[in-house]
Amino acid sequence: MNHKAKIDIFEFNSDIKKVIKIIGSLDGSVTNERLLYLFNQNGIHENHAIEILTFLPIAFVRKMLPKINWRESYILQLSDKKQLTKYFSENQIYSIIESETNKYFENRAESDVILKIAGRSAEFKVINNLLLKNENADITQIKFTESIIIRNE
Repeated sequence: MNHKAKIDIFEFNSDIKKVIKIIGSLDGSVTNERLLYLFNQNGIHENHAIEILTFLPIAFVRKMLPKINWRESYILQLSDKKQLTKYFSENQIYSIIESETNKYFENRAESDVILKIAGRSAEFKVINNLLLKNENADITQIKFTESIIIRNE
């Protein structure tokens, strides 16, 4: 999605809610390609779908595990091998997704839906693997590097 373009916040919020319902209704092993197909079938614009699929799992895992010292920035890897450091707080798309995530958690969030969405994030997978190897690990001591988000623009 062109981050400079003005987005219809109402439509984007609606799409986020649709995505939460769709992912929540499926088993956890569905591929991103299948999800994008289902999003399209449910009237979610492709640009919205890609952004939501990228950032919703990150927002969910951060909300689910608030005691972790999450990085405030991420690396945006562009197709020309150029890397940019970006801040979640300065990303309008992420901010909207984070706001909808907070609303979801405040309004009778379903734990299985939270796990299905958060479980799609690389951060969740790292934490899960660490805990599988060391049951006594203190997740508050985990130090993450910046996530890398790849864009083919």
